Amino acid sequence: MSSLVADILIYLLLVAGIGFGGIALMGLLIFPDLHSRMYTALRASLLCVTAVVGAAAVYALARLIETGGDPYAAFLFHVIFLAGMMAVAIMVINRQVLDKTKALVYCGSAPHQRPDREKPEP
Repeated sequence: MSSLVADILIYLLLVAGIGFGGIALMGLLIFPDLHSRMYTALRASLLCVTAVVGAAAVYALARLIETGGDPYAAFLFHVIFLAGMMAVAIMVINRQVLDKTKALVYCGSAPHQRPDREKPEP
């Protein structure tokens, strides 16, 4: 059995993960425009995943300290590797979405007022 402090920390991180997951879901469903949805869903889902991965890391570290087994060391290594992969993937996805939505900033202006296009010839 793990220590009381580790159990409390794991439960708090899991509850925080559930809360931020709910915020991410509400952000996707409630907010009207793409930028608000992207900001809320990306940031809240990142915090959700970070909290859940943190709970797994605390569990692996607590069990590694108590028992000293190789499976918990491997689990901790896998959790850290997963966190790194997810951070890189989230940055790549964020940049792709931002590149795709840059053109939407000018959709309300007339074609001759857009800075990314040349002025039309008469």
